[in-house]
Amino acid sequence: MKILFPYMSRWRSANRSRYHQLMTHLCRIGHQVLILTAPPMALSDISSRDIAEERELPSGLVISELFAPALLRQFWQMDIPRTKLIKKGLISISSIPQLREVIRREGVDLLFLYNLPQVLLMEVAGCPVHFDLADDLVAMMEGEDRSLFRYGGRTAAQLVQNRMIKRARTVTVASSVLAEQIDRPVLMLPNGADLDELDALKSGSLPATRTTERPVVGFVGALEYWVDLDLLVEVADRCRSCDFLVVGGGRRLEELRALSVRRGLTNITLTGPKAYREAMLEVHQMDICLLPFTHSAVSDGSCPLKLFEYAALEKPVISTRTTEVGRIGEGWICFADRADEFARSIEQILNQPDQSRERVRLGRSLVENRYNWPALTTEFETLIKQSINCRNLH
Repeated sequence: MKILFPYMSRWRSANRSRYHQLMTHLCRIGHQVLILTAPPMALSDISSRDIAEERELPSGLVISELFAPALLRQFWQMDIPRTKLIKKGLISISSIPQLREVIRREGVDLLFLYNLPQVLLMEVAGCPVHFDLADDLVAMMEGEDRSLFRYGGRTAAQLVQNRMIKRARTVTVASSVLAEQIDRPVLMLPNGADLDELDALKSGSLPATRTTERPVVGFVGALEYWVDLDLLVEVADRCRSCDFLVVGGGRRLEELRALSVRRGLTNITLTGPKAYREAMLEVHQMDICLLPFTHSAVSDGSCPLKLFEYAALEKPVISTRTTEVGRIGEGWICFADRADEFARSIEQILNQPDQSRERVRLGRSLVENRYNWPALTTEFETLIKQSINCRNLH
């Protein structure tokens, strides 16, 4: 099977998304994936710029760049606030002729889409289209630019999302919360972890970097509007006997730095964005891992990739009780919504290691049995093959 995937971000950015995992594992089981990655853009989120990549691409994965004329490339390099959605929409429009040509020349079996600005690509594909709903995209668009939603933006975004869901031959969703919002057959395809890669890291294939004897409490991921920075800083303030390690970048990195300085917190270290394996090595050094999310539609519908990476690396997890994480984590995640609750959970984990180890074991078992990328990729492959075979019969 040959899959075409227009990716609205940089493939070699610090953001190792579900698409990196899914496309990589599809190639490992014999499929070919053609990636059309976005040109560099002047955005401060971690997905818009390349970062050093420490390993070779799998056989069968080919990366090219989405077409854009010189004038549009100049616009993308302008650091203008609140233009992310506009820039991604323009990428989709300018790449339509390229997309048609690649589909025709390469004999593409499936066009894989995941973003609302890609609705125009669906209209001109000329081949089966799959749509993946990994997050509440309408709520995310509101988070990107609230001003748009004062002028009918929510209605327009919902109409576009509904159209893409209706017209796609197959649909996957990343969480049960999202599945409940859709009135058509979908495959619930959550996130997971690559156990082989993370087990190799744990076994010592990379050197240890830990330099402190104090407990290390950490977070890895994008510092965006769904992360509760005030909560994170308050927890660090209450737990000054612990070191807090925040691995990642994003548009709120400097805001977090300023909050830490304002409180005089010397126990918070901000590493900035790191390549995937370097970030996972940092997680390997943590004693406790956090998911300090806001309470919002975006957070409630999210199935966080980092949750399963934490579990695969056998780390105790404390999370705010968002809807999907609450469903997945019952019995093995410690839930807290206020800073004092997070602080008590940290103390409990450190003082009751036997109980903590049992929770960690349950989390690891879930990844082994359900939330791992080889198994998830097989589910996706089965869905697409059945759809293609059904189409051929008719």
